[in-house]
Amino acid sequence: MKKKATWWSIFALVCAFLLTNLSAVSVAAEGGCNAPDLICKAARNQDISLTLRDHCSYRQSVKVELYKKEKDGREGKLDKLRLTTVMVEPSTAPDETGQYPVNSRVVADTDDKGKPKNNVDPKARTGLASGAFLDLLFFPLLPEKVANMQFEEIPASQISEKHKGEVAFRFGPKSGVTTVTLASGVVYLNPQSGAVLTVQIDGLYNLKAFDKILDKLQSINATVDYSEFDTKYRMPTIASGGGVSEVTKFKGIFKFTFEEGKYVQVLKLP
Repeated sequence: MKKKATWWSIFALVCAFLLTNLSAVSVAAEGGCNAPDLICKAARNQDISLTLRDHCSYRQSVKVELYKKEKDGREGKLDKLRLTTVMVEPSTAPDETGQYPVNSRVVADTDDKGKPKNNVDPKARTGLASGAFLDLLFFPLLPEKVANMQFEEIPASQISEKHKGEVAFRFGPKSGVTTVTLASGVVYLNPQSGAVLTVQIDGLYNLKAFDKILDKLQSINATVDYSEFDTKYRMPTIASGGGVSEVTKFKGIFKFTFEEGKYVQVLKLP
């Protein structure tokens, strides 16, 4: 007898699709970086930060709430709630391709009503354990993505008090780019180093190019804050956001809060 897909496994499937297809279609920029200088610095920093992160063990936790969507589009009552914590670490041995897979192990979990499980399946299929779909939101300015994006610096007079002293750019896909999944939003940078301080995502583009199921993820938004690690890396440590989904078994208005930390380098950098 086939096991029925749960709303959480559907969420995990969406996550896995995002991660798999992003890595498959990234196109490296030819001839170097053609974006503003600070964006190029940010892209390099995101690249080395993601590389280090993939060589570390760390802890992730996420809370996902799914609300019914009323006919007028407003948020209805809470339908599902799940809290999950996983430990992420790279394999100590390469696979057949010579790469070191990044594995995750569930260490705490709840049922769909938010009640803690007494017996946790370390291999449970969750939005975290199936692959870091949130990496799309955490690392939107990788060099291969920047090559397909356009940027507009936001005047200092329009930057909120919270981000005074920082440099902000609005970003999004270049016109005509239809085969690469990209994010749009605003990034706040250190004005000297280009280190990414905060990213505010307001949309994802070209999801339909990979699978029709992703076209039913109607919207997503997120705010991601970064912390310094080992003086030169910027790691995503706190994120929150939400969106609207029409994906089967995951229909409604969803919200999430996310934390990541306790980094320990496991593998040497190349």
